[in-house]
Amino acid sequence: MLLFVSCTKSTNTSSIKVVGEMRDVMWKGDLKGKIATDSLNNKKTYGIGPIEFLKGEIVVFEGQTFVSKVIDSVSHQTIKIPSVRAPFFVYSTNSDLKVIEFNRENFTLKELEEYINSVYKDYDQPLLLRIDGLFDNIKLHSVNLPEGKKVSSPDEAHQGLTQYDFKNISGSLIGFFSRNHKAVFTHHDSFFHAHFISDDRKVLGHIDETDFNSSKVTLKVSK
Repeated sequence: MLLFVSCTKSTNTSSIKVVGEMRDVMWKGDLKGKIATDSLNNKKTYGIGPIEFLKGEIVVFEGQTFVSKVIDSVSHQTIKIPSVRAPFFVYSTNSDLKVIEFNRENFTLKELEEYINSVYKDYDQPLLLRIDGLFDNIKLHSVNLPEGKKVSSPDEAHQGLTQYDFKNISGSLIGFFSRNHKAVFTHHDSFFHAHFISDDRKVLGHIDETDFNSSKVTLKVSK
């Protein structure tokens, strides 16, 4: 079946790379950029992470760099730029995205993570996910650390963080799944880290929550 075509046991075959670690940013205040996205400029590249010094969020989408910047509590700005630096970043420069069928109608972010975990239970390397379509609900945030603030804990790293809620918004979820990268590019309680960019390129951010109907979206996965 199509669902299980790519699920056979495999070792060290992932195209996904990681620079820096989330825990060093959150606990050690290591906020300087370690990678510039102009080094990832090809159409098979996808990547996510925060802007250095926690000044916004990044999505590299088909080799193009987009960033979000907080304006105020109700609005933010999304900009396409040639390059930006990130203190930690997960990416693939050689994605081979294949359509995967869903097994149910409705999904939350946690249910999506659990589904991928079950489908790829015998694959122990990171995965890239791309979901395109209409999202019923989505809650995003952008980090926005005040100038000059020091960071030695997640609470301090999230100073200035601003959340935004959207309904019936079309766009793309770009996410990376791994059981082996907690506190590296996923949070300590999750296997999944995902960002969103809208089709009109006006909305971008780290996904905190979402609900979507599988009939309204297309899921693609790359090793």
